[in-house]
Amino acid sequence: MAVIRFKVSTGEEFSVSNAFYGASGPMGVRDANVQASFLLTKLVSITTDQGYTVNTAQIVYQWVAE
Repeated sequence: MAVIRFKVSTGEEFSVSNAFYGASGPMGVRDANVQASFLLTKLVSITTDQGYTVNTAQIVYQWVAE
């Protein structure tokens, strides 16, 4: 199972472990890379695994981890 991790402008790090754009459920590495591309181009905000809603404009760095 892959996870999208990202750091926001405040320095906090968050993760998303389930697909969110056009799919649902756990993601493999390939799916996570596709979903990560949608994160910055198609969405205004996202709810993280930690329960926070993050404005995607605040994301400064993202990566996919297994």
